[in-house]
Amino acid sequence: MKKQIILITTCATLLMSAWSAQAQQAGLSDYYLAPVEAEIQANQQTSKQGAVAGTWLTQSGNLEVEIGQCGQALCGKVSRVLEASAAPAMGKTIMAGFTPTLSTKAATWSGKIFNRADGQTYDCQMRMLSSTELEITPYKDSPENGRNQVWTRVSNTVTAQK
Repeated sequence: MKKQIILITTCATLLMSAWSAQAQQAGLSDYYLAPVEAEIQANQQTSKQGAVAGTWLTQSGNLEVEIGQCGQALCGKVSRVLEASAAPAMGKTIMAGFTPTLSTKAATWSGKIFNRADGQTYDCQMRMLSSTELEITPYKDSPENGRNQVWTRVSNTVTAQK
């Protein structure tokens, strides 16, 4: 399914590029291209969101976090506690409001993440490094001030998030 979406999106993008030049010459680009571009962009974002969905082991190795769709955004809920000291985290939503960052071609999302160690919520960027690695960057002020963590995929199984 994922390969089909990528192929369809690629074909649509190529057709749109070819048609774009003709439409601009005819003065029609404002009327016809905007809806097509919006649809292609929405399909690309949906494909990216599906890639990050699943269960991830935190870098510290004490929690598994299930990332999935929560309304229009992605969120992450603790699905398994692997260390007794982390027990109060079970079932808690620690990631919320992650939406695709449209300014980049990489599969990147921005949202909020809760740090159990200090009880604070931070801005956060999340980026796919590979199909099995997810880079999490909590930060204050700007992502350049954050510390990167690499989470490892446990599985692709996702249950409904609420």
